[in-house]
Amino acid sequence: MKTIDIEWRHLRVGGETCERCGNTGVLLRELVANLNRECEPRGVRVQLTETSLGPEAIEQSNQVLIDGHPLEVRVPTLRVGASRCDSCGELTGREESCRTLELGGESFEVPPAYLIRGEICRLGACC
Repeated sequence: MKTIDIEWRHLRVGGETCERCGNTGVLLRELVANLNRECEPRGVRVQLTETSLGPEAIEQSNQVLIDGHPLEVRVPTLRVGASRCDSCGELTGREESCRTLELGGESFEVPPAYLIRGEICRLGACC
């Protein structure tokens, strides 16, 4: 069986993560469960790994990697941006900005599920 790895890097302070990252986590867990229902019968398994980051690595927070490559590398039309994140600021005690992804003039605080799914389907040829 072929395995496709999704790594989700996110800020974790005192066992808590920011609201944006929390939303990404919910999205990824649901997406992986759905993909596995669809792809396992075709010989492809999707595995999610969560990597907790401290405040010193916040610039990597809410990053999604597929088989070791950031989503924005796999989807070249994506651009990485940042916007103020009060939720991260509450966790770190200072003003913070979180990663965003930009596509076609639109900014996303949570990576779009359709882009992640599309890349998994392309790699696994299972969808």
